[in-house]
Amino acid sequence: MPERAGRGVTLRGIRPGGVRVAGGWAAVGRHRRLDGMTTTKHGPALAGTRVLVVGTGKMGLATARHALAAGADVTLSGRCRDRLAAAPAGVRTVVGDPEDPEGAVRLLEPAGGGPLDHVAVLAGGARPSTARGIAGTPVAVAGEAFARFWLSYHLVRAAAGRLRDGGSVTLLSGSSSRRPSDGRGVWGTLHGAIEALARNAAYELGPLRVNAVSPGGIGVHPANRQLIAHPGQPDDVAAMVIALMANPAVTATVVDVDGGEFLGDPG
Repeated sequence: MPERAGRGVTLRGIRPGGVRVAGGWAAVGRHRRLDGMTTTKHGPALAGTRVLVVGTGKMGLATARHALAAGADVTLSGRCRDRLAAAPAGVRTVVGDPEDPEGAVRLLEPAGGGPLDHVAVLAGGARPSTARGIAGTPVAVAGEAFARFWLSYHLVRAAAGRLRDGGSVTLLSGSSSRRPSDGRGVWGTLHGAIEALARNAAYELGPLRVNAVSPGGIGVHPANRQLIAHPGQPDDVAAMVIALMANPAVTATVVDVDGGEFLGDPG
């Protein structure tokens, strides 16, 4: 396989039409972006599907917008009606809280359009957490951070048997799961737990597909750590979430959207 010299850049492990990921080969040759829309040679990548996006932060809003552009019937869920007012035109909204099992089930119950096809879990806990390193973070504060794990757990568990055949759940982790740094121990542990949830759920709940997207610094460029000049944006994360929904061959996979941060200098 040909290689190209450069700082951490290689073509080994890449073949025409796909990139190798933990769950297999993720096709890229058949997908292209046209005017912000993820498409295939057959048309919009998610045409005819129903998608639920959980979370009204920047990544949630971007994912709802990308899913709509990809042809899906999109619902955006959040706890706060005011935050849902920012939903893109054409996206329906629903107030819901998946931090308890019953709330997760209610979000996934079939509505007028029938069962869902895909779920993207991009929400955090109800209360912002000030968690930092393991030693210096009180257990209660760490628990606030881990609310994101439990809502992800409840939604994955509720999705089994409720999504259409070929359906998927995509979770959100983070680059600190594999690259510890000072003052980030609680977050690194949380992100690692979410990635373990994705792999184990995909194994136990198949044919339901479960994957995770692991962003690096979003909107910032950590000095000397990323391998490219482009600082990650919410739209970059959203585009990968849509790609995982659309590719029926990918499951039990964690995809980094971090500019190569994992391979960069410790900084």
